[in-house]
Amino acid sequence: MIDLSYDFIITLQSEVLRQFGVENLQPNQCKQLTQAIMNHTGKLVSETTLKRVFGFAVTQHSFSRYTLNSLAQYCRFRDWDDFQAQYYKKQFRQPVQDDSKWEDVRRKASAISHYTILTLRNRCGMPFEKTIPRQYCLHHIEKFLESKYSATVLIAPAGWGKSISLIHAAEHNWFGRNPASPQDICWFINAHAAGSLLLKGFNLSSWLDNQLNLGNGENFREYFSAHPEERSGRLILIIDGFDEIAMSADKLKLLYNKLEDFIYSNDLHPWVKVILSIRSSTWGEVFHQTQQYPAFRKFWYLGPEMDEETNVNMPALTEQEVKSVLYNFEFDPATVRLFSDHFIQRLRHPYYLQLFCQLSNTPDQAFVDENLSLFEIISRFVQHRVFQSPANSFKMQLIEKLLGLLDMGRAGLYTDKSSLLNQNADYFPAYKELLADNILVEENLSQEIMFNVKVRFAHNFLLEYFTAMHYVNHHGQTVSAPLLEQVLAGFPQSPFRIAVFKWLLRYAITRSLADGIREFFRLPLATSEKAHLLEYVVLHYQQEGTHQEQLSTIFPPGYFRKNPFGQFIADDFMHFKKRKVLNTLLNMAESADDKLKIRCNLFVMALMQLDAEQCEIELTNIRKLCAGEPAGDMWITPYEAFLFIYEYLKFGQTNAEMREKLYHYASCWNFKHQKSFTTGEEAVYRALCFIFLLLGDYHQLLLFTSRLFEQHPSILFNRTDPFRLMTLCWKAQAHLSTGDIQPARRISCHVDSVLKHYPAEFYNGKHLETLQKIVAAQIHLHDQEFNKAIRAAESAMEMAHKLDFKIFALLNYSILDRIYHHLKMDKQKKDAQQKMIVIRQSTTFIQTLPGLVEH
Repeated sequence: MIDLSYDFIITLQSEVLRQFGVENLQPNQCKQLTQAIMNHTGKLVSETTLKRVFGFAVTQHSFSRYTLNSLAQYCRFRDWDDFQAQYYKKQFRQPVQDDSKWEDVRRKASAISHYTILTLRNRCGMPFEKTIPRQYCLHHIEKFLESKYSATVLIAPAGWGKSISLIHAAEHNWFGRNPASPQDICWFINAHAAGSLLLKGFNLSSWLDNQLNLGNGENFREYFSAHPEERSGRLILIIDGFDEIAMSADKLKLLYNKLEDFIYSNDLHPWVKVILSIRSSTWGEVFHQTQQYPAFRKFWYLGPEMDEETNVNMPALTEQEVKSVLYNFEFDPATVRLFSDHFIQRLRHPYYLQLFCQLSNTPDQAFVDENLSLFEIISRFVQHRVFQSPANSFKMQLIEKLLGLLDMGRAGLYTDKSSLLNQNADYFPAYKELLADNILVEENLSQEIMFNVKVRFAHNFLLEYFTAMHYVNHHGQTVSAPLLEQVLAGFPQSPFRIAVFKWLLRYAITRSLADGIREFFRLPLATSEKAHLLEYVVLHYQQEGTHQEQLSTIFPPGYFRKNPFGQFIADDFMHFKKRKVLNTLLNMAESADDKLKIRCNLFVMALMQLDAEQCEIELTNIRKLCAGEPAGDMWITPYEAFLFIYEYLKFGQTNAEMREKLYHYASCWNFKHQKSFTTGEEAVYRALCFIFLLLGDYHQLLLFTSRLFEQHPSILFNRTDPFRLMTLCWKAQAHLSTGDIQPARRISCHVDSVLKHYPAEFYNGKHLETLQKIVAAQIHLHDQEFNKAIRAAESAMEMAHKLDFKIFALLNYSILDRIYHHLKMDKQKKDAQQKMIVIRQSTTFIQTLPGLVEH
């Protein structure tokens, strides 16, 4: 029979390491240790066996007598029995402070548990010391231990951190330096070992009796119930890793039945507790079926987070837990604070966080690009969980069938389990692995009279990935014009289409398909789609280091003269993270129009940050560009408009002649043909919005935005155009400042609905959302909905700080100042005023922006 009592294994490990001359063994040293044992004993102990002994691999059975004898002989003992005898003598010489039966069992349990913990630590996907305790799990186990329940369970998909959470919980409660419950007995074992025992007829109750050496038919639980004075605490049995892949479903059910017998027999012994960790798919297959019995709910504690449809009771990492792990990996806190909410949400999946930390070999760099990291994480996730699996062919067949049933997402995100499997037994093992590895998710919507189980991809980005790979497989493993045109025709403009195109673009980049990359920019895509794709290309080659040479190969000289990109460098590029991308694009630009577009964006970014020195640099470059190009139909150049702003902020003065020229915009407009704005026109119109805002002339701002939409109604139909949405927000601001609330409310609701209709990454600049929140806060303030006003303003403030847009921050602080004044929150009001002073002192612009801070 397999012996679960690893009393001497820890000591044997220490002796082997001492003989080998190292304090801690690494996996790559096992081969050298194999040779050292061979040289000393003449016996071969394989590298794989040594990895099991030292916890680097799963132990599904006990160690053979041959292995134990060989290791003991390597340590200068006659054999394993001699090693144990010598160990007993050493132990006997040491004074024993507590030789009670309870303490004897606790020592045995600690030896087993320490070995299990060591094994799990060594198998952790990242250095264990960089992991963190999950507060939810600690609270869940604490509440369970204090309850009358006999058993609890952590249920989650693979890679969710269940084993790590159990280690932290075990160390917190029983094995740490200052354990919360030092008198408890904790048996921490792996399900492989327990499963092997139970399937061979082993009985948990008998095993506990044997560990106590009671004999005479006495029972462990009954003994300590009858002698409570000898029992110092509780007995906790932790079994980690019930896994349907490690054994057949029939054996798993048998294992569960034996475990259930043990749990239900603890009714009269509430001090005996069982803690399990189980994959969601296992719970759905075996454990979930028993919930119909009242006894189940009486004995099992599932916790408040239990989701009956997806079989998960262990939530994802919290945002603070994600950041704590990143700090443990020595990421700069300033860098972590700049991660977008969208990216942080992805990293809340523990396995993705693990991959991200592994990929980021230089965490002290100024910024880790989210876009590229996310695609790399997903790609590696699929490689590990699908392509490198022995059942990869069946898995891909199932995924292809699921894509067909979903019509690549056009028919929805769910399909029936019965339709997917179609009673094909060959698919069942692969299907279970896909569930266990969190590629697919089941949702059980069955009722008493109807069986209804739905299947979907665990995350939408997996659907996007596999959709893109589907098209690649059906077009000869290459990216061509017919492939891209098929995707273009098959999906409407949407974030989903952008994501599919990005995966196809990544495929083309990683395989150096230069012709395929150029094909993307020949498509009749929307402005935002081209902007996303161009940015992805530039970001990828910036990561490679020799981006300019590689980009020149893809886009040879003359390419961007024939295909100017200025038309799709939208406001989404107004973000300090995009400055590096814009500078790279500036080196690629060949037309003056493209260069002007980038320079204008860089100027506006510097203006929003109140960076006077950078504004001056960009203004000098814009002057050169405007001097070499005819003004066309424009009555004023972008340089003149931006110069007016700069001089007003820098010196507190305005050029009277230029002011007169700016204010007579209406008489100079000439919209003979309905066409898109030129780069110069858009720059001037944006500058005019800022001018009226900075001067505090909201009446003129309202007239200008209204006339702009009247004279150029075509922009109203481009629902997602960032310039349109920004102009609408400025118009709403003008309405508010002139006391006309209803139009401002309508505009704010419209912009909010547009932004909410698209995922966060669609408008990744976040400046539009910030501006809309500022407007919404003022509307809530007018309606005296102060709680809503504070929430909107504080949300806007957080985004403004992340963007480093000081103009937005000043505008928002002035709103908070008024809110605090109404609520008589003097401390907060003083703090807001102080922060406005700090912002003004941080810039060399001498103008105090009166239009933004008037009450």
